[in-house]
Amino acid sequence: MILYATPLSSFSLKVRIALACKGIAVELRAPPDGYRSAAYRVLVPQATVPALVDGDFVLSESDAIIEYLDECQPARPLLPGDARMRAQARMLSRLHDFRVEPPIRALFREVAPTTRDVAAVGQRLAAYAEALALIGEVARPGPFLCGQALTLADCGFPATFILARRLGLVFGGAPAEPDWFGAWDAALRSSPPLQALLQDYEAAIAGWIESRLQ
Repeated sequence: MILYATPLSSFSLKVRIALACKGIAVELRAPPDGYRSAAYRVLVPQATVPALVDGDFVLSESDAIIEYLDECQPARPLLPGDARMRAQARMLSRLHDFRVEPPIRALFREVAPTTRDVAAVGQRLAAYAEALALIGEVARPGPFLCGQALTLADCGFPATFILARRLGLVFGGAPAEPDWFGAWDAALRSSPPLQALLQDYEAAIAGWIESRLQ
């Protein structure tokens, strides 16, 4: 299998975390000429990353990719066996993708000091804090969001927390992290493959931010 991904893409990291947890090896490739290129659109009409190619089958959207991998290789499942817990994991993953992550991604355009909208920064950080509070109300951390094992629910949050921390420093202070973060982060980083992925992602983000501040 081939995974088209980019170093700065939070959703690429989401899928790579799932792959590492399941012990699935793929060939990583950068989109040819960039993910908006005509060459990449021939392969992936949606022109998004990540995208998985498995023989003649092409799949985009991170949750769809993770669930496909889980069904094809069910060892070390990322969706719990109980129907309600599977639904809970899917709900939390979608809440991340549609409520928690978007205000942080919207801060990218505010990094450069010369074009920064200070009011917009405050609004987006407030929206992020509100979304995180919602996660705390509906999740059951123990230490992962659906209990003792990492699931689909957890895969998107590592990149977003790294982004929030790094971008927060640019704007004068990282947003407060939720009460469950410490135990969750420690459990996540206790896995050497995941620790390595997170370190690489953090380095890529730090380099990009530095380039925007110059």
